[in-house]
Amino acid sequence: MDWVVVLGGLALSFGGFEAVSRLQDRLGGPSDGLEPHVWKWLVPAAVAGYVLAVEGRPLSSIGWTVAGPLPFAYHTAVGLAAMLGSALLFSPLWEALGTADAMRDGMAAFTDRSVAERLVVAGTAGVTEEVPYRGYAVERVTALTGSPLLAAAVSLVAFLAAHVGEHWSRAAAVQMAQPTVVLLALYLWTHSLPVVMAVHALNDAVGLLLAGDTTARPRE
Repeated sequence: MDWVVVLGGLALSFGGFEAVSRLQDRLGGPSDGLEPHVWKWLVPAAVAGYVLAVEGRPLSSIGWTVAGPLPFAYHTAVGLAAMLGSALLFSPLWEALGTADAMRDGMAAFTDRSVAERLVVAGTAGVTEEVPYRGYAVERVTALTGSPLLAAAVSLVAFLAAHVGEHWSRAAAVQMAQPTVVLLALYLWTHSLPVVMAVHALNDAVGLLLAGDTTARPRE
């Protein structure tokens, strides 16, 4: 595979959300509410278009595939159990490190949202973030280097760096490494974007619906 084409796709994947945010600001779009989340759908659409039009490859090359209804349900259930279980397992560590407070501070931005709005935010994150950061990044870096673990490391760093900003601090990003590693392991196991999208969205939904509760789980 042409490394120049892949680097272009990685630049689109890793810089897409920032570019969309700046475009929205330039056009005078609101920074609150659901509109910023609607804009995020431009990123996976652009990545998919790049794969089809520029690379000339099918979307299955970035993980858009499902083995079947039963494997999908099984992989999703295992992935969600791993996400929630690891969150509980590591919660004493995050409390000791102080990252749990940083996560709660970030989650506070969503406490005034309705249940429907929180579900929209969770679904949007689950779908839009998995295409560039898991599907494209893991598959293309693996193709370039021959190392799935290196590809996962690149994806991890890019994903966490992209989350440091308006809602999330660096300390919160440290805690986000835990669910992100689970998602990467799940993707390397299944190579199925629909599976990791479902697990990501469900995990975020749990966290957002519990936002404001002292027992709230961390959101990826």
